[in-house]
Amino acid sequence: MSLVGRDKTSSMGPLPRQAWLLVLHDLRQELREREIVSTTVFFTLVVLVMFGLSFASLGTALHPLIAPGLLWLCVMFVGSMTLTRIFDREREADTLRALLVAPVERLAIYLAKATVTLLVLLACMALLVPGLVVLFPGASALATNPSTTIALVVLGCLGYVAVGTLFAAGLATGSGKHVLLAVVLYPVTSPVLLFALVATRALLEHHPRVMTYLGQMAAVDVLLLVLGAWLFEPVLVGVGRARVP
Repeated sequence: MSLVGRDKTSSMGPLPRQAWLLVLHDLRQELREREIVSTTVFFTLVVLVMFGLSFASLGTALHPLIAPGLLWLCVMFVGSMTLTRIFDREREADTLRALLVAPVERLAIYLAKATVTLLVLLACMALLVPGLVVLFPGASALATNPSTTIALVVLGCLGYVAVGTLFAAGLATGSGKHVLLAVVLYPVTSPVLLFALVATRALLEHHPRVMTYLGQMAAVDVLLLVLGAWLFEPVLVGVGRARVP
């Protein structure tokens, strides 16, 4: 970004304030339209009912094997639905270009979109995790270890969001981006979700290494966030135009 761009950005306040204002803007729009939240919450409830009808009759001994896959499979699908819409308001109203030339750090845009996506995922997990505990008694460790469960869910969703927001930005201005995002998103986020799945199973089976897994997940999340923040601007606006304020 040029020197002029930096001066303009600095007049708008520090980076956290810029990101917070963008988050508030997106949340206000969502409260008015209730498009993303209503769709994802309804999908979560449907998936939970389907899980219950399909697997709840299995033996309790199998529940620690079933619940982790169901949990993170739902995160994958809900996250995909959210990420396909997270840039659509700007794209449909043709305001993405205005946002890019505004005196706002590109990193603030990345942090704001990632935060909104993370909040939507956590809202769905607030419904899904208690529902899994009710339907699958063998997964009761999710309820008896609330602090570990919260850390696990937040870290797993954060890693997914860090990668997903970057690829959603890269396809924000392309035609047919919804199909492309679904094709690209699942393979690139699978390693993060598999790591979260292993940690969830360790929690349900009371494995002594569960805290080690959480520490490793936190380290991976930090790495993904740093890479996402570093690559966001060239991915969003193109390598050749990345230095344009």
